[in-house]
Amino acid sequence: MKDSLKVAVAVVLILVFFMVSSIYAMELKRSERKWSGSLELGSTFNGSPALRIVGAYWLPKYLQIWKYGVGFMRLELDTGILDNSDTTLDVGFQPVFRYECHRSDSIWPYIDLGAGIHFLSRANINGRQLGAAQQFSLLAAMGVSFKSGIEIGYRYLHISNANLHSHNDGRDEHLGVVTFFF
Repeated sequence: MKDSLKVAVAVVLILVFFMVSSIYAMELKRSERKWSGSLELGSTFNGSPALRIVGAYWLPKYLQIWKYGVGFMRLELDTGILDNSDTTLDVGFQPVFRYECHRSDSIWPYIDLGAGIHFLSRANINGRQLGAAQQFSLLAAMGVSFKSGIEIGYRYLHISNANLHSHNDGRDEHLGVVTFFF
């Protein structure tokens, strides 16, 4: 097994562990968050536009971390349009772990980490050879969550085939994110 695939599998297993432990741990607190939807707009390093719509289910409990920190888990399903010259569709699924700081009653900064799997409508996007339609993703995000149920943030998303194929140009997206809870 190639090293990058081992890393991707390890990250997914760690996230699944946190997800399962958050469901069954008795000392966790019940969360009021259930569903959220996000609109993400940005571009890649080479300037190709990226548009994503993300739906997320938040697991029913959260973990109190230190005095002001809170840990959440969610499952995301996203769809994206990756290139405007020859449209490529992307559908992905990833578990995401969030650390949120609750020092204030109305504004909560956060950091997200996640890993998942994506399926593309084609493996050649704007001259980049991704090697296959099935891809892996790693994401990191940061932003601010407001008590009103709106979030504003930045997300970095890396998509590649984890060197499973001879071509693996990958794709890195920088996205501005607006999220609504319902």
